[in-house]
Order: sequence, then C-alpha cells, then structure tokens
Amino acid sequence: MNKLPNKIIFYFKKPSLVLVAGEGRVLAKKMISHVLKEQIEQKKVLVFETEGREIEKYLFFLLNAKTGILVVTHLGEILPDKNFIIGEIEKREKILDLAKKLPAQNHLVLNYDDETVREIDDYTNLKTFTFGFDEKADFFVSDIKFNHGMNFKINHRGSCVPFWLERIFGKEQIYSALAATAVATLFDLNLVEISQALREFPPQPGKMRLLEGMNDSWILDDSESATVYSMVEAIEILGKLEGFKRKIAVLGDIVGVGKYTIEAHEAIGEKVAKNCDLLFTIGSRAKFIAKGAFERGMGSEKIFEFDELKSGVDKLKEEIKENDLVLVDGSKEMKMSEVVNAIRKIW
Repeated sequence: MNKLPNKIIFYFKKPSLVLVAGEGRVLAKKMISHVLKEQIEQKKVLVFETEGREIEKYLFFLLNAKTGILVVTHLGEILPDKNFIIGEIEKREKILDLAKKLPAQNHLVLNYDDETVREIDDYTNLKTFTFGFDEKADFFVSDIKFNHGMNFKINHRGSCVPFWLERIFGKEQIYSALAATAVATLFDLNLVEISQALREFPPQPGKMRLLEGMNDSWILDDSESATVYSMVEAIEILGKLEGFKRKIAVLGDIVGVGKYTIEAHEAIGEKVAKNCDLLFTIGSRAKFIAKGAFERGMGSEKIFEFDELKSGVDKLKEEIKENDLVLVDGSKEMKMSEVVNAIRKIW
C-alpha cells in the first residue's frame, strides 16, 4: 500500500487526488502518473493505488481533495478473445461502499467491459467516465496493430487519435492507457497530448515488454506472473508478431489453477502448437503444456522439458539464434525473470 499523506497538510493544500482500485490498479496507476507527471511534480495531484480492503482509508482525502477521482479497473480476469470481463461481486463491496460516500462533484472512471465495475455508476450520483473495448464506453479502443509495440486508436466524443506503446503488448496495457486517458482529460489534457505522453511510457519488467536478447534475438518478457488466460494471450501475441525467424515459448508452471491444472496446461499446449516453433517447459505442471502441444502435432524434437530452471536455461542459451523471438512466461513462484536475465543482451 502507498504511504498515506498527512491529513493536516492535505486539508490546507487541497491537491487533487486520483485513487486507483481493481485488479489492474498497479499498471494503471503507473500510466496515470506518467501522463500527469508535470502536475504531480508541482504537487497539484496525488495518485495512489489500493486494494479494496484498504480503500476506506482514502475517504478523507477524496472528500477534501480539490478534485477527487476514483478509478476502478477490472475485477475479473481479462479474456484474450472476448471484450467482456466477468468481475467478482465480492471484490466490489468495499469499492462500492466508498463510492456511495463520495459527494456528487467527485468523479468515477470505470472499466465498461467489466459489468461488475460498470454497475457501480448505478449506485451513485458521481460524474462518470467509462473506458473499454466496447464502443459504448466513453473512451474506447479500435484498430489495434502489433509490430515492435502496439498501435491503436482511442475514440472519445467523435475524436479518434492514434496511440503508440513502444515495446509493450497486451490488453491490460491498453486498458491502463484508456484509464490514463480518461483521467487526464479531467485535468484538461487533450487526446493528442495524452498520446504524446504515453509514447514515452517505459515498458514494465515482466509485463509483456519486448527486450533485446543474446545472439541478436528478442525477448517477450511476461515473467512477472501468469494465469491461464494471460498466458494464452501472450502466446497468441507471440504468434501474431511478424519479422522474426522463429517463435520460442519458455513456459513455467501456472500455480493456483486448482483441480483443473492438468486440463488447463494441456489447453495452453494447444495454443503453443499453433503459434510457436519451439517449446521449453519448466516445472511439473508445465509438462502438461508439452503434452498438449505434442498431441496437437508439435514434433517431439521441438519440445524440451525441464524440472528446474538452470538446466532449462543452459539448453535455451545453446538454442537461441539471431532474430528469434522468445516468450518467457509463468507464475511468480517459478522465478521466470531469472530466465529473462540469463538470455538478455549484454551491453
């Protein structure tokens, strides 16, 4: 949790406050802070992110801010092939309680694609902006293209402006850019200014960033964490990226799937077979990714299975060639970031 500001100083200075909640709060907060960098440096705006259970601590600051903005990202998992999110109502309770206590001059910025989040507006009289992939949102995305980053357009009230995220990929990143755009307009920035600011947003470690690798290869680093859906999205993006010699997936266990662990990992293997040239798996669960890929027609000579990181990394380093693109993904517990560090380009 962020350190709370001093209540007395806050009351007299009355800066604006942006509070970000929801599952995508960390990345959204970083993008919002990046776009509002000048206002933050001038101490005109404070930006915080918080878990739902801690959100009540920020009520005083929202009530006494010059402008109070509550941003709610998604409360369910982002689905790679759907433009809707099934949010968990239980995760909304504390957020909704806070929103109900805010005066009408405060603002809500809500993820439209998550109905559980979108419904928060039904319980308040706050001024609300929504964002999402759905064209019914106040800020919606269109025309997404992949190369060495993402090109897309953000649409708002008839305006349509191109955006570019350098060496960054994924729907969570787009949702964060949409949230930052909606918030920034409340501070009188226009879409062009916001687009220019986000061009300079730095790729975040382990969050679908493109890095230079050894032997003039490239790395798609998604090593921070993984769910079944996020790994499927990463594999599909790997398959869509053009201009590379081979696509290599280095995948660790996904922890916490539950009783469907085997089936989930095998289903990921099906995606690998369609999108990758080589597969490296690390961990006891990830062996079922290899099994799924093999059963979908990936040759055994293209599949390498390892129980632990070191032996997998040693073999991977032998295999990587010029202009290969290597996806590294897996749960945080698997420490897949060590794979990324081992195969990064040494300057």
